[in-house]
Amino acid sequence: MFELIKELTEIVAPCGQEAAITARMQALWDEAGLQTERTRIGNVLGRMNGGAGGDKKKLLLAAHGDELTFLVRDVHPDGFLWLANGQGWTRTWSMRNAFTIGQRVTVLARSGPIDGFIGAATGHIATLALPEPSDLTWNDFWVETGLTREELRARGVTAGTRVVWSAETARRGPYVTGKALDDRVSLAVMTELARRVRGKNLRWDVTLACTVQEEIGLIGAAALAAREQFDAAIIIEIGLASDIPGVRDDALPMRLGDGPALIHKDSGVHYDHALTASLERSAAEAGIALQHGVYTSFASDGMSFMKADIPTAMMVFPARYTHSPFETAHLGDIAAMVDWLEAFVM
Repeated sequence: MFELIKELTEIVAPCGQEAAITARMQALWDEAGLQTERTRIGNVLGRMNGGAGGDKKKLLLAAHGDELTFLVRDVHPDGFLWLANGQGWTRTWSMRNAFTIGQRVTVLARSGPIDGFIGAATGHIATLALPEPSDLTWNDFWVETGLTREELRARGVTAGTRVVWSAETARRGPYVTGKALDDRVSLAVMTELARRVRGKNLRWDVTLACTVQEEIGLIGAAALAAREQFDAAIIIEIGLASDIPGVRDDALPMRLGDGPALIHKDSGVHYDHALTASLERSAAEAGIALQHGVYTSFASDGMSFMKADIPTAMMVFPARYTHSPFETAHLGDIAAMVDWLEAFVM
């Protein structure tokens, strides 16, 4: 699956501008024999009829296609791009996000992409002229492209132009590292599932969904829940692992390579207990090792579906360094998610 994951994660499709990933998902699901459609705000759906056996319940499998983004808020007279957060807005930017500085980015100008990087005062000049910060503000870093303000404007860079990470997806042993594993890996999982079960008799009529604007507030999921009812939904997401230095195991006992995980609650919702238990049983019957989690700083599209009276569960692949251009996951955990879903729908 690595090649599919690499392809999907390297597609540039930020929150609010997801056309490239939704078009690719629709093409992949067409190729897999699904009946596809696109909703008015851009969600892509792929239908798998469960086959013989009369009326079957409707199961939704959902993952979001958007990736994290910055937006240009203004262009400095000397050509630097001041940034705004594409997810929410706060005055400061956590020092835990200082990894942002120095990263390569792509500016999605109207005339085409422009290469750049995120700069900040560093080294000698920082020591000479600036106090040591206790936090970062949105004036402490910027994007440099090498172009003047006039050249940027001529290329179609204005307030609202999106800026995304520029990162190659790479394999290192059993691990995959890159941008937008959140949540393109899950789209790859669903695509592989569709290929495996094509033409088989399923327990459900299954709909796959690639949702939009999850990162800004579950917008695509809320729109889909208002449009259509399902008997059950499973959110397929990136998860949080604690197996890095400095994080106690009891804070979040989840590790890469120990299998995918069931999430029982996050910061937005308690997931449906009966559906979660059913997923746990299907994994046990298939001999798939699972982890379990409770998240306190994480929410998903599942909240929108639960609010719409659709029983919902969430499965995740654990990952390190989430919401960064170097998100890292274990390919074995990802492959096990496909096996798990196959066991559940068959």
